[in-house]
Amino acid sequence: MALKRKYLDEVQYARALALFAVFAVHATSHGVANTDTGSFMFGVYNFLNIAGKIGTPAFIFLSSFILFYTYYHRDLTAKLFQQFYKKRLLFILVPYVVFSVFYFLIYQRLYGSFDDIPAMAENFLYKVATGNAHFHLYFVFVSVQFYLMFPVLLYLFKKFKWIRKYSFFIGIAIQWAWVLLNAEYGFVPSKSVVSLSYMMFYFFGAFLGVYYESVAAWIRDWRKNFAGIVFIFAGFAAMIYFYVDIYYNIRTGQPTFSNRVVEFAWSTHALFACAAIFITVHFLASLKLVFLKKLLTELGTVSFGMYLIHPFFLMVLRPVLPNNGEPLEFHSLQLAVLLIMFFGSWFTVRFFYEFVPHSWIVFGKGNRLRDLPKIKKGVAPKPL
Repeated sequence: MALKRKYLDEVQYARALALFAVFAVHATSHGVANTDTGSFMFGVYNFLNIAGKIGTPAFIFLSSFILFYTYYHRDLTAKLFQQFYKKRLLFILVPYVVFSVFYFLIYQRLYGSFDDIPAMAENFLYKVATGNAHFHLYFVFVSVQFYLMFPVLLYLFKKFKWIRKYSFFIGIAIQWAWVLLNAEYGFVPSKSVVSLSYMMFYFFGAFLGVYYESVAAWIRDWRKNFAGIVFIFAGFAAMIYFYVDIYYNIRTGQPTFSNRVVEFAWSTHALFACAAIFITVHFLASLKLVFLKKLLTELGTVSFGMYLIHPFFLMVLRPVLPNNGEPLEFHSLQLAVLLIMFFGSWFTVRFFYEFVPHSWIVFGKGNRLRDLPKIKKGVAPKPL
């Protein structure tokens, strides 16, 4: 018998926090590449650029969590999976193809030509099939891989208790086995487009989705579990310091660690981040911060669309930015780019949802603000 699941505002809060991390990375890439490595601001750019590299893992973690939270307690039927894939085809794959075309044509206009249409079409199909039509679209490509695996993984989670119970460790083992084997045998040149590179985050989200009631109760009883919560946040802080310091040394030409240690620092830092975000949004949900929660809910709602469109603003703004100049002017321009990219992306997506028919074709599923229904208890959230 299917168990009703209540709507979780916390998911939208978490999506908003993950989106902030993505914007921090992309907004600081120009600054970190063109700032004197001996300056204070280089340390600021480096910190934001590296500490923010939790966006993709966090979104994968959240996607897995909401899928298992929503579907684990349902009966597995052909109709269930038919509806599951229909939603993904319409609201994920269609926007992915639309933006792949969008960015590919821009690149062809700026850096290529339209002289050889067959060769261009072949190149486009290759890029779409590998998630490389633009630098950020690999995330959607990886998500599609997880969607294809989801029915099998859901069946295994429901069938075998040991997989559910030890899924956190199983995910870590799978990811590291893949990382080490790919490093040894070179299966793919860029492992970031392969879902196996994010298994620890996916399985962690699945674990929390299956055992959500117990985990939420553990967070609510924070006084009793204070030591465990402190450990998570202290571990997150320590891994931020370690990971940021590694890249500071790399970028300033100092001795550093091996690629495997860098991989450990990134993955562990991101794993702690997922846990810290999950706890934070549950604490936030218990506070009477109405405006902040409404703001995060709105940003969580439009996060997928903002993720898709925001590099366009960088493509427009970056060519006109100076690579050097007076520090105050240079750093002010970096901040201006961040603000224009953030609010431009937000307003663009919201405009489409409000006024453009069939906006889901471009930005996926969304709601007009005036049509938003009241949240009812006992109703499961619709997964992205």
